[in-house]
Amino acid sequence: MSFSGKPTTLVEQAIENDGFWPDLSVAEFQRGYRLPAEYLVELLADGIAFAMGEVNQDLAKRKAAWQAAGIASVESADPTVLQERTFHVATYKRAVYCRAKAYLLQQFATVNRRDTAENLAKEAPATEERFLAFSQQAVRLLQGRSRITAVLL
Repeated sequence: MSFSGKPTTLVEQAIENDGFWPDLSVAEFQRGYRLPAEYLVELLADGIAFAMGEVNQDLAKRKAAWQAAGIASVESADPTVLQERTFHVATYKRAVYCRAKAYLLQQFATVNRRDTAENLAKEAPATEERFLAFSQQAVRLLQGRSRITAVLL
């Protein structure tokens, strides 16, 4: 059920990735991140694909390092080479799905707008920023960096 009370129909659609990072799922995104039922499937898939591209760019160096270590795919990596591969897959999905939700929350005002029923939880900039922060935390974790980095100037 979405914020509006409309039932959400889960859509079993895969978003194919680059072979190294795991493929993503519109239904998994819908279940885990409670998107409003008003979104069209195409908009959801576009949001995931857009976020996936950005996260893949952010993780390009990490991917190259793991590939140099002999890892062809995070999901199927040898656990002796890539410990906690399941955790890395879940962290990657969190990075993408949180970024996709932040992107899609920006779109909500164009999807459904009622002056008398505006829902700030869906549209507030703070909500978008929170999901972008969740995404960036997951990216930094995959990069082997802490949440905060300080540089001496």
